Amino acid sequence: MKKSVSTKLTNANSAVVIDLLADIPGKLEGLSQGLSNEQLRQPLGFEERSFTEVLAHLLHCEARSSEAIYLALLVDEPLLMNIHPERQWGKLLRYDLLTFSELLAYFKLRRVVLRRVLASLTAEQWARSIREEGKKWQESVYWRARAVAMHEVEHLAEIESKLKDCISAQ
Repeated sequence: MKKSVSTKLTNANSAVVIDLLADIPGKLEGLSQGLSNEQLRQPLGFEERSFTEVLAHLLHCEARSSEAIYLALLVDEPLLMNIHPERQWGKLLRYDLLTFSELLAYFKLRRVVLRRVLASLTAEQWARSIREEGKKWQESVYWRARAVAMHEVEHLAEIESKLKDCISAQ
């Protein structure tokens, strides 16, 4: 499932990002099929997260990135505060305490909203800038959406590999 999308902002690349983002909830659901809540909470390897914890991690990261995207679309060059997705955001919200099915439903809803927003953007909106506290460079809406997609694709590939390893070890 190794995929890459160019960092260059084009209509075609934006469409690929939206398509990747659209596919991820279904792939998460597919990978979880047949697994019990107990299995979903077991670490995927020694000192690694469980599938549920990975999904919570994806939600933490997506939430911060979506916030940046939405702010960039609402105000000129918003300043995104330096709040770590897991160490601070995750510690506050504790998505890891929810069941996998609750997290997946929430992930799907958030994804519908993000996709709807991204699908409506003009080229100029995709290029809008986001400033981050402590960073000298600025990121675009495209860069942030692409980063979400690539991060999630990477975790999906890892989950798929780990689940295959677990099944073959049984």
